Amino acid sequence: MAIQEEISRYLQEGYTPQQIINKGYSKSTVYKVYDTFKTYVTQIGKPDWSITDIRYNNPNKRYLPRENISISFNFENTSGRDVYINKMGIGVEWLKPETWHAYDVKDLVKSGQRRFFSFLIPIPDDISLGEYELRFGIEAQYLPVIGYQNNSLQTQWTTYPEIIHIKNPLTGIKVFISHSTEDMSLIRQLENHLDINGLEPIIAEDILTPGAVLREKFQAKIREANIFLVLLTENSINSNWVMEETNYALQIGKATIPLKEESVKIESGIEWREFSKHERPEIIFSKIMDGVNSRLNNIQISPNNVQISPQNNAAATIIGIGVLAFLAGLFIGSAGKK
Repeated sequence: MAIQEEISRYLQEGYTPQQIINKGYSKSTVYKVYDTFKTYVTQIGKPDWSITDIRYNNPNKRYLPRENISISFNFENTSGRDVYINKMGIGVEWLKPETWHAYDVKDLVKSGQRRFFSFLIPIPDDISLGEYELRFGIEAQYLPVIGYQNNSLQTQWTTYPEIIHIKNPLTGIKVFISHSTEDMSLIRQLENHLDINGLEPIIAEDILTPGAVLREKFQAKIREANIFLVLLTENSINSNWVMEETNYALQIGKATIPLKEESVKIESGIEWREFSKHERPEIIFSKIMDGVNSRLNNIQISPNNVQISPQNNAAATIIGIGVLAFLAGLFIGSAGKK
């Protein structure tokens, strides 16, 4: 099941975006799906204005602590009434709820008109890496005043947030994650940690290619990756797909990081790093990064792709010869589910 389908399923079951984010899904993906999902339901309290033509000084919205976010946009009055804007501002998640970046406008924007705005938002130097919400807001009053409604200034915010990524720069290194779909809660959290640290996770089922032969698709994604990460758990040990992906990665000499759930008992000629599902995802991720860092010297990044150096190919091939037979025997008779 692709990540979009997973999130849609939770939304249909009544989960809020924040509850889904708490399960380990990234904010950017959750709100992207949520925006599409909400077009089919009534939106309550949607503002009668919109923000368009948003531009950032960093187009991928990826920043580091201490940097500045330069953002410009158009405000458009989409209501049938004029709106007097006292203040225009931006609220970001790392500020206190009652605090926002705003300045005085004190101008009337007639129905259908636009106004251009720009802001410079500093990022704190002590902020934790991750994804943060950004919303546009106005302190305004609709005119003419009707009855006793809207007879004072009110603050309104955009329905959906922009997502700002406070993360390490992208390294160009791609990591294919071989896993069981029954471990998706852990996989999603590890996916986020990889992204935060500048590595691109590849989860093949998230990349929809209708009509593709699954085996060929997975093999192509493994070739595209620089590092092959396999999580051998009580669930994945019964997966034919994990077997095939691991065997293929070893056959082509792909740099491999093998993690094994401590409860899984196997005998192998290779060294598996053990982990427990009861450990915090940060601890498991640190073990992954130990494996990544040990292979960085053998990874060459080119403009089109990243290749493993011949030295690393040879080492991986030696590992593969000793392990292929073991893996083949380990998974014989296992179920076909991933």
